[in-house]
Amino acid sequence: MEDIIIGRDREDFRKFGSKGTAFIGKHIVGKGEDAHLTNPILMDVTRPHIVLVCGKRGTGKSYSAGIVAEEISLLPKEIRENLSVLLIDTMGIYWSMKTPNERDKDMLKDWGLKPKGMDCKLFIPKGYAADYEKAGVVYDQVFSITCSDLTAEDWVLTFGFSMVDDFGTTIERVVKDLKKTKGEEYSIGDIINSLENDKKADVKTKNALINRFSSAEGWGVFEGKGTSIKNLVQPGTISIIDVSHYMQISEGWSVRGMLIGMISRKIFHERLMARKAEEMEVITGEARTTMPMVWIIIDEAHQFLPSREVTVATEPLLTLVKQGREPGISLLFITQRPNKLHEDALAQADLIISHRLTARADIEALRGVMQTYMLEDIEEYINSLPRKKGSAIILDDNSERIYTIQTRPRFTWHAGGSPVAIKEPSILG
Repeated sequence: MEDIIIGRDREDFRKFGSKGTAFIGKHIVGKGEDAHLTNPILMDVTRPHIVLVCGKRGTGKSYSAGIVAEEISLLPKEIRENLSVLLIDTMGIYWSMKTPNERDKDMLKDWGLKPKGMDCKLFIPKGYAADYEKAGVVYDQVFSITCSDLTAEDWVLTFGFSMVDDFGTTIERVVKDLKKTKGEEYSIGDIINSLENDKKADVKTKNALINRFSSAEGWGVFEGKGTSIKNLVQPGTISIIDVSHYMQISEGWSVRGMLIGMISRKIFHERLMARKAEEMEVITGEARTTMPMVWIIIDEAHQFLPSREVTVATEPLLTLVKQGREPGISLLFITQRPNKLHEDALAQADLIISHRLTARADIEALRGVMQTYMLEDIEEYINSLPRKKGSAIILDDNSERIYTIQTRPRFTWHAGGSPVAIKEPSILG
């Protein structure tokens, strides 16, 4: 049966065929209960893309994103080593990708597949290592960031202030002075000391900021020189950064946004340099070691790149959306509220995988980015899907087609399902 390839233009299809594609599911033919599965659907992962995976809660968004990560990890070695997956786990559900999906082995067998674990590395904030050990979850490395990597605006947005209020101007002044006196080697303790000695801010402002920065010391993520981007982005590997613990603090989403923003900036810079080295290799024939192309997968993306507000991650992510193609950076945004996602992310998405949506505003958001090749209303396509988890529609700008798909079962254990009060027997017996 002929493969359906999405995300690949005619020229690449002529040159590469199905090489370097991900098997994500099968084409659904028919509607509702009369639907049946036909052609395999393969997705290009070797060119930079912006992919939007959306759908209401429980329809399979995070599951589908996990399939894309699995497939990249399973590409032939000569392709896989030119790619890396960085998965920002905001809900704490991807740590289980090391474990084969024995729970669904019968379903996998129906698809001609078998359970298998992935080559992935789990990074956790250093301050939460004891929590993972207590839960029995094995992690690979702790990660940390360097305080001096953050700009004054990063701090202002993380704390929810404005650059023009007393808090913002004080932070900007203190950070500017520290960069002059200490360069790139200052800590949160240095910021607090500078605030205590600052002569321009009033006592109320200083005390409020000292409390905020003292709280930041407890986030468990600031230490030394921080984790290098090259350590996070490794050839042929899925790196999972679990930031779910920051739900528990008042600045939770902002802290996660701060981490995403800083990582995005560094990846953009590193890949710009790598792209130059890659071009020189083509020109001179001299082999050069570079950082691989990157797939960044972000769950709950509308929290970091919202349609109306500005977060600490907004500017770095918009840079990747608008300029990430040239350095070879792909983005996969997961959201249950496409209406809440920034319009530039919607407009630049060349692949949209939409599971079931019911909110009028979300359907309208997708309708707004429909192209002229959409002959039917998007709501009709969505309503025609079988009432089965994992069914979705795909809008493909590259081939100017729309498809209905049933995503394949995961090879790896999915820890993101809804819990149940009835205890299930262990698969280990």
